[in-house]
Amino acid sequence: MTCVLQHVKELSSLVSNTLHLTSLNKTNGSVNPIEKQLEQSMKQIGAVLVEIKNLKSKVDQQDSRIKSLETVKDQSTLPVSSSCSQKNELQEATRRMHNQEAKFADLEVFVIEGNKVNEDLERQVNLLKREQEGYKETIRKLQRHVESLEHTLSMRNVVLADLEEQVKQKEISNYNGVLLWKISDFARKKQEAVTGRQVSLHSPCFYSSSYGYKMCVRLYLNGDGMGRGTHISLFFVVMRGQYDALLRWPFRQKVTFMLLDQDNVEHVIDAFRPDPSSNSFQRPKREMNIASGCPTFCPLSELNNYAYVRDDTMFLKIMIDTADI
Repeated sequence: MTCVLQHVKELSSLVSNTLHLTSLNKTNGSVNPIEKQLEQSMKQIGAVLVEIKNLKSKVDQQDSRIKSLETVKDQSTLPVSSSCSQKNELQEATRRMHNQEAKFADLEVFVIEGNKVNEDLERQVNLLKREQEGYKETIRKLQRHVESLEHTLSMRNVVLADLEEQVKQKEISNYNGVLLWKISDFARKKQEAVTGRQVSLHSPCFYSSSYGYKMCVRLYLNGDGMGRGTHISLFFVVMRGQYDALLRWPFRQKVTFMLLDQDNVEHVIDAFRPDPSSNSFQRPKREMNIASGCPTFCPLSELNNYAYVRDDTMFLKIMIDTADI
């Protein structure tokens, strides 16, 4: 009986501890495989407790019978045999309890190993985050470097464009005071002038000498001012040059305009001398002075009389008198 009571106390303590763990898990509101195993174990422990209770009741009954039959020797075998059977049952219940305890121990080991794995994963995640921050900083540095290179490249492109424009101007410019201007796509440009899409055209610049006056002409294919719609208007423009400080002002050189007949029969020619009092011929303060010239240079009706336009191309010639420069 002492052995039975000891096992009962151990089972009661284990059951109370198990119930306490289960109540905590239910309070947290989480259900996992470990809790399911605990519930199964609780059911098994409950069954064992019921069996122990029954065994205790039987032991009490057998104890009463043993006391009443102590004087009868021939009947003493039966209670002893019955008591041995109960002890065997109690041992079986104890074995089951040990098995449940072993399962609990295995679960504890599983939880501990899971916690270690989680800690390792957290360390790896933190390491990856630090590496990612390092990569981001490297990318930012590279982006700043690329932006600096792009800025430098854009500045170089501007300088290159200026140099190309200067070379182009030198290639097409004339330095003897004579400009021969080829105007291609005449029909299209004439229509654009009529519709107002592009009313005027600027010629390439030309020079009276290598270090002389810089000039160009402006052409209105549908006329300008009193020649609008009836004449071709042609104007002379003095431009700001690099050597203006060394030149004589105002500009006084004779200017001659020519619309070339491509059959060399009848050229249209007009000429004028600059008015020294006009702002058009003073030293330029801006890129270009106000244009001055012939608003009624050539009637539009004359274009069809001679070969002024052939193969959709017109030629203009401008000459500057450089004799007294």
